[in-house]
Amino acid sequence: MSTPATPRSIDEITPEFLGRAARRLLRDDSVRVTALRLGASEPFEYPKFGDKRFDIIEFDYASASGRGTSSMILRRRAPRDAVSTLIGDLRHRELLAFETGLLDEMPRTFHHPYLDVIHDEERGQFWAFLEDVSADIANVGIVDALPDEKLRVILAHLAAFHAHFWERDDVLSQPWLMSLRTPVDSWYRLIVEVVDGTRRSEATSFIIAQWPWLPDGIARLLASLAPETREIVMSLFRDPERLLREVEGMPLTLCHYDFDNRNLGLRYDADGARTVVIDWEIVGVGLSSADVGRFLQYQQPPNVPELLEYYLDELERHLGRAVDREQWYKGYELVSVALWQIVGFLFAAMVSSPDAPVPEDQREGMRERVYADVEAIEQLARKWLM
Repeated sequence: MSTPATPRSIDEITPEFLGRAARRLLRDDSVRVTALRLGASEPFEYPKFGDKRFDIIEFDYASASGRGTSSMILRRRAPRDAVSTLIGDLRHRELLAFETGLLDEMPRTFHHPYLDVIHDEERGQFWAFLEDVSADIANVGIVDALPDEKLRVILAHLAAFHAHFWERDDVLSQPWLMSLRTPVDSWYRLIVEVVDGTRRSEATSFIIAQWPWLPDGIARLLASLAPETREIVMSLFRDPERLLREVEGMPLTLCHYDFDNRNLGLRYDADGARTVVIDWEIVGVGLSSADVGRFLQYQQPPNVPELLEYYLDELERHLGRAVDREQWYKGYELVSVALWQIVGFLFAAMVSSPDAPVPEDQREGMRERVYADVEAIEQLARKWLM
């Protein structure tokens, strides 16, 4: 059987090419795509932190069990955008994670939607064919405060994921995986160059060209802080090694690094619940607390200490041994600082600039969240890094 030609554009996608993704989607090796139709095509909407397009592909198929109709989603990424430059993702980690089989090595508690990819550096083509998991995502809700029961289900599944890759050198040694150190070369440098008014690096110039509101947002944010707080925040950007040294030697595992409601769903079947996890764009090596912290900081439940202990109980159960909890909690607090520097500071700068894409009816509430986060991060920085 000949290998179907790789399409260069959406119009070149053929039923034959779509067959592999369709067989994976329907879990049936006998599936043959007989016809396809392109549905809606929409740009990635607010918050527009990346240059992506989503296309719905409907298709008819025949199989040993009969005929039917189904659909999948095609996500097309630009070769480079502000987000990929900021996090050093020009190698497109999510596609590599699929191609190398890493995503398929997830424990059963996690489910990913990737069906097939086109990863062509020469043509600048970075496509992912995805299962439509919108129904699963709706079981979590992008902005919903989850009940304790769902929080525990997701944390238990996350613990199983972290335990599966705990100190796995065969996986964690992959050079394309992200680490806490990766954004230092682009994002931290951008902050310092903007604040100091020095000559901008190529990466800084590119990001600002994509997000022209960013320098104004950074300036307004820093000007709104008390002088001592501003000095602490900038010292963290100027000397990232201070934090990185503190986490050296702590146990590492595989991390999603953007583990919050926007990228999570819940699926229920005969075998129980599974957490659906999308957008593996910054999959990497790190402390397990990076994912736990991101999830709980986004949720802000009232019983965080209790939930952290529950996660650690589950982690130890899957590992079959105890972990150094004092060390883990130190890592959790340090990673909270690092995540705020990468994600929280960008969010804060966006909220601070009147030209940034923020709905005006939400800006004040978002601003209140920004300053609550700054106060918490300042306390942690004083505790461990000053």
